[in-house]
Formats: sequence, structure tokens, C-alpha cells
Amino acid sequence: MQFFRRLQPIQAISFDLDDTLYDNVPVMQRAEAQSYQTLCELFPEAAQWTRQQWATRRWQLMQTEPQLASDMTALRLATLARGLGELGVAARAAKQGAEDVFETFLHYRNQVQVPVDTHELLRVLGERYPLVALSNGNVDTAAIGIREYFAVVVQPSTGVRGKPHPDMFAHANQQFPKFPAPAWLHVGDSPYADILGAHRMGWQSAWFRSGLYAADELQVLPTLAFDYLPQLQQLLGR
Repeated sequence: MQFFRRLQPIQAISFDLDDTLYDNVPVMQRAEAQSYQTLCELFPEAAQWTRQQWATRRWQLMQTEPQLASDMTALRLATLARGLGELGVAARAAKQGAEDVFETFLHYRNQVQVPVDTHELLRVLGERYPLVALSNGNVDTAAIGIREYFAVVVQPSTGVRGKPHPDMFAHANQQFPKFPAPAWLHVGDSPYADILGAHRMGWQSAWFRSGLYAADELQVLPTLAFDYLPQLQQLLGR
């Protein structure tokens, strides 16, 4: 564990979910494969583009339409519907097809095995602090067995943009208006969405270095950095 700023007294903790509280990579790989199979079964013309080509189109859409970049559900639906449209599928059928394929994606996307260490961390910290989940993704916290630990779960929706936009952080603030900004600690693996997002709100942050990102992607320093969830429990669970 490494400290970059003096840790101020904490009154509430928020957590990113994917790749912070559990390894989401194998889950996403399977969900991608299964949803691509469903896509090609429903629309054989979709097989003209490989899985990688569909993923590249999704990435390109993130770059050209920032409003989709922090909302993984809207991004996936838009990629599917627009792609099918380009392949000649009528707009109404493309929209319905995108929703059908996305249902397959969600089924496999929620096949998450949450580690015992994560359950223990959330249980211990939940006895001391209000816990909030702030995720740009679309995992169902009830389906994966961790909803009970969180007072609030915030994900992108109509009028609520994902991190690093202030919307979800502000929503958490509204649920606990007596807590000043520096009394919040946000825990996450993304230097951009989590650390920069929390910094802009005046929150403290804990960067999980064992996630998907490298140190050279940090735009601001976190309050602290750690490599294993039990370290956070040792620090905050006392």
C-alpha cells in the first residue's frame, strides 16, 4: 500500500465493481463470445464482421460519441443497432435484434464468481461505513450476490452519466447529504473514471493497482494505492 496524500477521516466508501471487486475479464470474454453467436444466429449477415471487428466498431463509437463512452449498456445497444442497420437490416428489426442479443450478453455477463475476500471486505467495512456501488457497467449486483452490502447502487441511466462525470458521485452525495466531500473514499481500478472522477468531486480515492490499468495512465494521484483487497480491509476495518 502506498500513500500519496494524507488520509482524512472517512465517513462513507464507494466502490467500483468490475475488475475492482472481482476479475471481470473471463466473464466478459464468455459474454462476448455467446452474444456474438446469438447475433449471427439471428442475423447471418452479421457474420461478415468478426467479433474483433464488432468490438472495434464499439471502441470507435466511444471515441466519436462521448455521451456513450461512460454508459456500457447504451454503447452496446447502439453498436449493435447501428451495425445491423449498416448491414441492411431494417431499423425496427435492428433495434429489436440489438435488445435480444443484449439479453444474451447480460445473462452471461452476470455469471460472476465473487471471491470470498470480497465478501469479507464488504461485510467488515459495511459494519462501519455506508457502502455505495458506482459502476459504469451493467452487472446486476443482486444476481452476483453482493447487493445486500450496498446502501445504494448507482449505474448510468437516462440523465445520469457514468464516471468520471460527476452525476453518479453527486447521486451518492444526495443520499448522504451530511457527509462532506472529503469524507468520501472512492475505490476503483480506473485512473480516468475512478481516480480522476473522485478527485474532481473533492473525494478521496484508493486506486486498485491490480485491475486493468497501468500507473502511466494516472492523470492525478490518488490518496492511496493498493494491490490486494485485504490491504484495504486491514486499513479501514480496524
